[in-house]
Amino acid sequence: MNRMVHHGLMPFLLLLLLSVLVRGATAQGPEASGYRADRLPLPADVLPSCMTIRPDGSLAVGSMDGDILLVADEDGDGLPETYRRWAGTLPHWPLGLLAEGNDLIVATRAALLRLSDDDEDGWAERWTTITDAWDVTRDHHDWTTGIARWPDGSYVVSPVTDDVRDRSVEGRHFLRGKAIKVDPEDGSVAVLAEGLRYPTGWTTRSADGAVFFTDNQGQQKTNCEINPLVPGSWYGYPSQADPPSGPEGSTPYTPAVLIPYPWARSVNGLAFAETGGRFGPVEGQLVLCEYNNRFILRASLEEVDGVSQGACYPFLGGLLGPLCLAFSPDGTLYVGSIREPSWGAEPEQGAIYRVRPIADAPGFGILEATAEPDGFTLRFLSEPSDQAPALDPSRYSLRRYHHVFQGSYHSPPTDLELLSVAAVEPGADPASVRLRVREPMIPGRIYEIRADLPGAEPDVAHYTMNRVPSIAKEDENLTRSRSVTEEKKSK
Repeated sequence: MNRMVHHGLMPFLLLLLLSVLVRGATAQGPEASGYRADRLPLPADVLPSCMTIRPDGSLAVGSMDGDILLVADEDGDGLPETYRRWAGTLPHWPLGLLAEGNDLIVATRAALLRLSDDDEDGWAERWTTITDAWDVTRDHHDWTTGIARWPDGSYVVSPVTDDVRDRSVEGRHFLRGKAIKVDPEDGSVAVLAEGLRYPTGWTTRSADGAVFFTDNQGQQKTNCEINPLVPGSWYGYPSQADPPSGPEGSTPYTPAVLIPYPWARSVNGLAFAETGGRFGPVEGQLVLCEYNNRFILRASLEEVDGVSQGACYPFLGGLLGPLCLAFSPDGTLYVGSIREPSWGAEPEQGAIYRVRPIADAPGFGILEATAEPDGFTLRFLSEPSDQAPALDPSRYSLRRYHHVFQGSYHSPPTDLELLSVAAVEPGADPASVRLRVREPMIPGRIYEIRADLPGAEPDVAHYTMNRVPSIAKEDENLTRSRSVTEEKKSK
């Protein structure tokens, strides 16, 4: 078993008891913002490390002991309750999984593999190495993360940084800390970008093929981040083979979303909610995992002057320790969650949660914050039941800050400023408001926006302002608002 070592007999006994209790019943999980998470009645001795949805709609799971499992509903009650081994055991636990026809593409520590069940007997008997172009040692941190699709059909993976190794490794360690694309036909690799730390979440936006990834804070990374993958970019974190400020000619990156610390300390799995509207009002947003604080959060993106930026929001808490996730076309979100001794000194256990919208209960709270030249527009999950509080400036509070690397593992917020809301106006639709801020908006800051409104959940957004929108966007919003007002009058 390729897992972390148990610390004594007690964690094993606790795990055994938990495994027995978990079987046979679904534990109703937390509800928030019109969504509910239910824990599937699966054995707790499986630690999900990656997952994907196969073409037939079934959920495939990679586990930390190296097995590839299919989640099955063997009693026909519509609730998956069983793991079936489809392949195993991989020499290193996987952190990336992608369905391609009946095959599964797996990112392991040492290689990118294609696993095939040619005779369709439920067991992958053929393993093909697509590439093993990077080095790997016994160091626990030698992960390979992914997998995203590049627009040309290549796979995108990342052999993570080797900065924690005691000494440099001769040979192919130059690929450490890089985002690389892998040709699916001949396995050739090309470096897309450099300076990544621990980018454990990867996803491709179907609308335009843009690839986004998460990276974790620590040392020179002051925040957990959501980043667009831009070829030729330097993402700020040198591995052992890298010059401290990145390769000559590379372009410094701009994170799309900086996630406040310590609210989020270990951001991992990432996926766009693209289910044809079946995932409710947050359809189209990003959902991502936060391991340490046991919740999933979501994020919205926009482009201002060609630069990605946006906001993050609380979503659902009270999970075990979210690590990976996958959306089913039917609008179901599956979240793989673990706890284990090395990442929190807790008994080893795993779970999968099924997250769905609550029927006819959209909830109320901040759905999306977008930037304006002099403030923000807030869209809510549903129309406020009472417009008076929503249009009261005293109900909103804003502050801004940024992080400057100070040479330690965590760099605290600096230049903290409290802002004042000068006015609140109706937005372009009944479920939105326009906040005008008295102070000038400035770029390079995180803006914390709070809404003290009855029943608001979430009531906070953290917006990363890379560019302040121009007056042109203000004019566009005004035209849209007038159009909506005129349409109402005509009815």
